[in-house]
Amino acid sequence: MNRKKGIVLALITLIITIFVSGCSIGDLHIYASSTSGLGNVFKIGPLTCSKKEFRVYLTNYKNLYGTFNDSSLWEDGEDEELEAGIKSAVLDHLTRVYSLNLYARDNDIELNKTEEDNCAKAAEEYYESLTDADKSYMGASESDINKMYKRYALAEKVYYGLMNSVDEEVSEDEARMMEAEVIFTPNKADADMVSAQLKAGGSFTALAQQYSKADNINVIFGRNEYPKEVDAVVFNLENGKTSDMITCDDGYYFFRCINKYNKELSEQNKANVIAERKDRLIQDMIKEQEEKYYSHYSESTLKNLVINKTDEVKSDSFFQVLNKYVSFK
Repeated sequence: MNRKKGIVLALITLIITIFVSGCSIGDLHIYASSTSGLGNVFKIGPLTCSKKEFRVYLTNYKNLYGTFNDSSLWEDGEDEELEAGIKSAVLDHLTRVYSLNLYARDNDIELNKTEEDNCAKAAEEYYESLTDADKSYMGASESDINKMYKRYALAEKVYYGLMNSVDEEVSEDEARMMEAEVIFTPNKADADMVSAQLKAGGSFTALAQQYSKADNINVIFGRNEYPKEVDAVVFNLENGKTSDMITCDDGYYFFRCINKYNKELSEQNKANVIAERKDRLIQDMIKEQEEKYYSHYSESTLKNLVINKTDEVKSDSFFQVLNKYVSFK
């Protein structure tokens, strides 16, 4: 059972970095506080998350991620770590939803009438699927669920709107992956010795084996993987050419270019370049919010929100039902 629980905890750690449909949106700093407002779990700027909403997410996370091979992970009573992991994932997920709603508020983005009507249909279907135990634990009405769905749908609308605004044209040079040999040393005396021996015709490979502190001598890399001082030099090297000493904050580098353009890997890297652009856009949004608003959560409220582990509390379709009615992909 402990091995199973460890696997699920690893999965929960992974989903903490994932937004609604598998898209990372970055990390908002949210500070612990003695209170976040009566009955609220956290506050981001003027927006507050209720205990009702948190319990809805807890219920669905518990039932989605609290089993392994159809076996419950709550049976042996040693579930504190699992519960803490699920609560952390829910806190992270909901703060991301609220961050995107705050962006919508600041930029006059709203759901249209059709989208709101579809959220209402989803709320009706989801609420009818709940057991009496679900309703008792969550404490949420159909109207509450509708509001939650509208928040979630608005977050998706903002997210995919931002993602669709990203330029997906990537030049060959920007995506370029090159192959090289590298020598890295944090020691200036060793760097001077390497420089002198290279100028005297010494073997780059032999010197790398003797002096380099890099994890690997042979490397394949793209832009922004090394310090900017490295990029400025190595992406101008021709095949077979060796750089002079490159001084960076962490030490000294030498490169010998083996293949300045690996065509296959460069094509594959275009997707990574686009993903980095999207991540940068989200990070800029988060940074702007952190400069403009203060975000905090109530430690005591979060601590007192206990997951109901009984079989009677079984809802796991909150996200599935909404996706049936509303999608912005």
